[in-house]
Amino acid sequence: MRGIEVLVAAALLCGVVAVQALGAEEPAWYAFQAKSTPEAGAIGMQDWLEKPAGKHGRIAREGDRLVYNGKPIKLWGLNLCYSACAPAKELADRRAAFYPKYGINAVRLHKFADGHGWAGIQSAQSVAEFDAEALDRMDYQVAKLKEAGIYVKLSAHFGTMKMGPADRRDVPYLDEFGAFDARKNRVSAPHSALFYSPELQALHIRQMANLLRHRNPHTGLTYAQDPAICVVEIINEQSILFYTSMGPLQRSATLRRKVGERFSHWLKKKYGSHDGLVKAWGAKALGSFAREVPQTAGEHLDKRNILPLGNPWFWDPAQLAGSQASRRQRLLDSLQFLYGLQCEAFDRYVQAMRKADYAGEILGSNWQAGRALSHYYNLHADYRVGTIDRHNYFGGGRKGAINNASMLRVPGSGMLSAGMQQVADRPFMLSEWIHVFPNEWGVEGPAIIGAYGMGLQGWDVSYMFQNRDAGAFSSKLGEAWKVTAPQVLGVFPAVARHVLRGDIAQSDVLATRYVHVPSLAEGTLDFEDKVTQQHDVKTFDSDKVPGRTLAVARSVVAFAGAQRATPAFALSKHERAGVLTSTTGQLRWTAGTSKLDGHFTIDTPATKAVVGFADGRTERLGTVTIQPHSPFAAIYVTARERHDDIASSKALLVVAVARARNTGMKVSDDGTKLLARGDGPVLMEAVKATITIRRAGGPKVVLLDHDGLPTDATLPVADGTFQIDGGRDKTPYYLVTY
Repeated sequence: MRGIEVLVAAALLCGVVAVQALGAEEPAWYAFQAKSTPEAGAIGMQDWLEKPAGKHGRIAREGDRLVYNGKPIKLWGLNLCYSACAPAKELADRRAAFYPKYGINAVRLHKFADGHGWAGIQSAQSVAEFDAEALDRMDYQVAKLKEAGIYVKLSAHFGTMKMGPADRRDVPYLDEFGAFDARKNRVSAPHSALFYSPELQALHIRQMANLLRHRNPHTGLTYAQDPAICVVEIINEQSILFYTSMGPLQRSATLRRKVGERFSHWLKKKYGSHDGLVKAWGAKALGSFAREVPQTAGEHLDKRNILPLGNPWFWDPAQLAGSQASRRQRLLDSLQFLYGLQCEAFDRYVQAMRKADYAGEILGSNWQAGRALSHYYNLHADYRVGTIDRHNYFGGGRKGAINNASMLRVPGSGMLSAGMQQVADRPFMLSEWIHVFPNEWGVEGPAIIGAYGMGLQGWDVSYMFQNRDAGAFSSKLGEAWKVTAPQVLGVFPAVARHVLRGDIAQSDVLATRYVHVPSLAEGTLDFEDKVTQQHDVKTFDSDKVPGRTLAVARSVVAFAGAQRATPAFALSKHERAGVLTSTTGQLRWTAGTSKLDGHFTIDTPATKAVVGFADGRTERLGTVTIQPHSPFAAIYVTARERHDDIASSKALLVVAVARARNTGMKVSDDGTKLLARGDGPVLMEAVKATITIRRAGGPKVVLLDHDGLPTDATLPVADGTFQIDGGRDKTPYYLVTY
């Protein structure tokens, strides 16, 4: 007890009485019983969203930021997919009332034209025509979102054109891609095919142009005219430079012939003759892809049948200097030519959208292409269009196994590492990301992306990924991606506040990697980068500017006009005893020593927080001290109102969220296997902490219910110090009033 006595004595000296700390016993769990009411209560942010969306015109791109009405704007949103983009009107109403309460001011409508029926609003016959009833439902959803102050991004389909019988008029060789699916009445173009095929491009353009010219009867505006339509995405998760690059040429004789003719023409302009080509490439390079594409066995420039072949493995600098040295120049030429095709397709699309009278932001794609040469060619193709958009995920599991690690162990890792693709003079968007169930640490995702991505790195837009929701909290866990899971959406009243209010200062650009695009054609890059990828889960790193830099200072890629050396970033200057402190001084990330370790703190005038594995620590954050007594938690103290801070606000919110599990859900002792999924209701892990707020006046701490509505219950406060205990209080929300 001697330590407690000393703590109390010290607190008395500064006018604060501390409450006895709790031990680190096994946490309790309580049932989450939100009614998902749209009533604002103490947590609602409806009045933070200007209504209707686009009231003062369009969101526009100015250099490296998005601006609205002359000021920078942050979009904090989620995804809806397939037929969830065109719901029954009752559900559309419910979403438009529910989302703003949690600070959601943007929705990405994704895969709304991926097919017909459950797959979207396409007509039964064509990708470019729409089912009238389904389109009207989407019109209504868009109108209701706009009315609520929510902007819409349009992402038409998964990325491959799923063509119907009527689309033979545009793509007469579509049968070369495979047989029609008898049930769906569709045939899919292979990944990357769009960039090879002018016919597919025309169909793709007609699909979006038809929608943009369509007048929404519920707004009175065409989609092109409506400023609530803030972004049009050209194509989802596609690049001609990815591992899918050779697939369309393997499948389609027509594409082989046409692309062979174009590439051969390009090579003739560069080398003059077949002899000149052989001298540059070496005789062994011709016909060397016969194993991958057998039809290339008789390649000859005069036959106009040479194909641009390769993928990120072949284009990797290590392979170009090693196993692929004998065809290095062929691979570099192919890479440069394919990059040109991707740029050409993007340019054609942008011109068509402008012709359709759409004046809003357009982005290329959100994919990547391996590392080094192909990676930066691909990034530059997106850069030429506009805002840079990327995707990343974390966690998940297969066949019962769980990747149940935490991103907090390694600063700058996981989904945050997608920021290694931010470009100096472009806005940045992460339009798909989430901790994949059954990973249990989902609350750290919004916490990290909100603080370090949208804050320190200055990202402009976030869309967490899910397929659908009911305009309410999820009643049970189980879908791989679910923003409305209580442990995810539950922290939004704190995170969305600091994101939309701009509490966390953006760092100056202090770490820049320079890329000279013409030098890529020579295989030259000034630094060594690393990209690891397992499906949607990706991690990015670099030697001169490591991923951990993202926890310290703004890190960007700059496309330079000439070759320029990339300086090494002196990360050690910002690290002490495993703690990385941001250059702004507001964020401190303590690295972990195991997969379930590490935490960070936020210390700004309007938001204070401790996130992660910080049990037993005392984090002094200016006028607020937070002492977590739980193994893992995200604990926030934030000003309730938009234009106030902790010193001035009449009311502060305390939000405390940890893990969530279904009733009856079982995880192995080592956390690596999901033994039983369980069922609803969802149980929330109780969070315990001692919180001290040093501020004049006598505060009252009111327990809020799971919808953020005040209850009659209060907590004792001793000179600004109080103790939250989710096991006792059975809530993640508290209101501190002065």
